[in-house]
This record gives sequence, C-alpha cells and structure tokens, in this order.
Amino acid sequence: MNKDTDHAALGRNLANVALWFGGVAQIFTALCIYLFDVGMPPEIRVYLGTVFATYGLFWVVVAMHFYNPGDKKVYAHFFLGIFFMTALFSYKAILLGKIWPLATVLLLINGLTILLPFTWYKQNAIITKLCGALNVAIGICAVPILMHALGL
Repeated sequence: MNKDTDHAALGRNLANVALWFGGVAQIFTALCIYLFDVGMPPEIRVYLGTVFATYGLFWVVVAMHFYNPGDKKVYAHFFLGIFFMTALFSYKAILLGKIWPLATVLLLINGLTILLPFTWYKQNAIITKLCGALNVAIGICAVPILMHALGL
C-alpha cells in the first residue's frame, strides 16, 4: 500500500468511471434497444435490453458504493431499478407472445429482485433459500434462450 496515494480521490475516480462508462452507457444502450428498431428480432431486443439495463444498474450501484460506502439504501434502490426495468421488458415480452422462455425468465428475475433486499436487511433462512431456488430456476429457464442465441 502506497502511503502517498489519495485513496478518497482514487475512489471518486473509480466511481466516475463506473457511473459513466459502466452505468449510464449501458442503461442508454438498453433504452435504445427497447425504444428503437436496431435490426434484431424483437425477442432478442427484449433479452439484450434486459441484460444491458441490469448490468448498467449494477455499475451505478458500484459507483454509489464508492461515493457512499456501506449505505444499504443504495443497494435497495439498485434492486428497485432492476425490478422496474425487468418489469418493463417482461411486459414487452408478454406483448410479443414470448411467454416461454423469455417472459418466464424475466418474471423470475423480478421475483428475485423483490426478495433479495429482504435478505440483506433481516436475515431469514427461508427467504435466502427461496432466492437460491429462484437463481437456479433462472439459470435452467435461460438455457433455451442461450441455445437459440447460439443458433442451436
């Protein structure tokens, strides 16, 4: 560890990179994918939009952690943001008639984003196990999406 390093300034610089290059850029990309025809099939647009939005919000939380470390409210807002973005894309998938597997995966992600903050604020073994089961279900249900994306 270098004694001459200004760790507070370093943290702010990392926060700025995470916020602008990680968060804002990916959320902007997700909104463009959602709002505009970018030459992809609609179900791919919905899935990619969800992925970009989720990771964008993740980087916003990383930035907020550097700005204000240890604030659990920041994490709760992150999951609230993911909930609304995923709900929007779930609605779009249902309108497109892509119930299985796309809307199913997105609705499972919505369930997870509802439950995860409760595991942080109050330890509850049942909710923690339910979150684990939802993670496994998301992974299993996403396999057909992966196969389709790979052209199989």
